[in-house]
Amino acid sequence: MVKRSRGTHMRRLPPDPARNSVAVGESVYQWELRHGVGTWPDGTPRGLSISVWAERHQTRELILDFPFRRLASANPLQEELEEALQEAIPVAIEAGWVPDSRGRRFRLELEEIED
Repeated sequence: MVKRSRGTHMRRLPPDPARNSVAVGESVYQWELRHGVGTWPDGTPRGLSISVWAERHQTRELILDFPFRRLASANPLQEELEEALQEAIPVAIEAGWVPDSRGRRFRLELEEIED
């Protein structure tokens, strides 16, 4: 009988803040991919979901749920992600997300942002 030791699985490393940052206006935001494209249990397509912070895990989290047709690639380019975030973050601020605050997550479904 082979006994497996605990903690031998690969842990997800935190994203590199230098690589996972986007400038919007005079502010810089950090972001992290929550989940990629896929399908919901009912079979409908699901788009990317991205978490955004003014300062990672220190300020209020913004969860951006992109429609499937906006970023449908399994591995979108860094430029595509940054462009989508630069469009979506001002919309979230206008909808009521206060980047420097603390508190519950602010989730925004971005059906209205399209190419």
